[in-house]
Amino acid sequence: MNDEVLNNDIIEYIISEESKGLRADLAIAQENQQFSRSLIKKWINKGNILINGNTLKPRDTLAENDKITIIPEENINPEEIIPEKIQLNVEYQDQDLIVINKQCGIIAHPAAGNHKGTLANGLVYLFPELKNLPRSGLIHRLDKDTTGLLIIARNIKSYTVLVKQMQNREIKKFYIAYSHGLIMKNDTVHQPISRHKTDRKKMSVNANGKEAITEYEVIKNFKKSTKLKIKLHTGRTHQIRVHMHFKGYPLIGDQTYGSKMTSIENNNDYLKKFKRQALHAYKLEFDHPLTKLKIKLESKLPKDLQDLEKILENE
Repeated sequence: MNDEVLNNDIIEYIISEESKGLRADLAIAQENQQFSRSLIKKWINKGNILINGNTLKPRDTLAENDKITIIPEENINPEEIIPEKIQLNVEYQDQDLIVINKQCGIIAHPAAGNHKGTLANGLVYLFPELKNLPRSGLIHRLDKDTTGLLIIARNIKSYTVLVKQMQNREIKKFYIAYSHGLIMKNDTVHQPISRHKTDRKKMSVNANGKEAITEYEVIKNFKKSTKLKIKLHTGRTHQIRVHMHFKGYPLIGDQTYGSKMTSIENNNDYLKKFKRQALHAYKLEFDHPLTKLKIKLESKLPKDLQDLEKILENE
């Protein structure tokens, strides 16, 4: 094991059923998406990742309930992120973390075909120290067309603590959403989610997927739609969108899980042209990773959702 990392905080979690039987580097990258697969592989080779207290090799196969221990390095040099001057709305910052209010139409991190114009590019421009952190310090993500609050760590200490908080469901995330259909009572959707069997760009409810819990509360009913306050208890890809589609109330504007309903149910030109899921991450509650003080942040609805609500009120 690398002696340089012995004093750092460790990250521990249990391999889920969805990742059992996968190669170690694949399984760990899937379970802990904050770290890239190349970084996971590097750490396995250096002895910075243990399985049930023992060293492992990248091609070892993992079983359900295996205990994974990650001991991150003080300085992590992931893929090169090109600093880029991008307008970012910083809602909060101190020496350990940043919270931004993400705008619509921007993805979190460079990927195939998207090496520029991402949050990561803009973040390393404003905060150069983020170059040394996995995912440029991003603790969680929002879909490209979902707006709202995102937490970014500024050093490996706060990154490690915040990742643990996220895994332990200690970071409370609240959303405002606008769905098709009249929802008359509050409810909690407790349905597992995994990759869609035939369309790999989509997610779906699947009995063999990862646990996913979405709690929603009715704020207001319109003529054919509903404004909701949503609390996430887990953080699966597309979770709110998948769960509301599963319940029969897809989000207005959702081009992946609800676009057919948009065109069928609405004659209003504005609604037909509203091409992004009507979803905004408006509130965060969590403990500061080092001071342990409570942090509560709220952001107002972006203009397009304010305009959408006016239209819905006058349908």
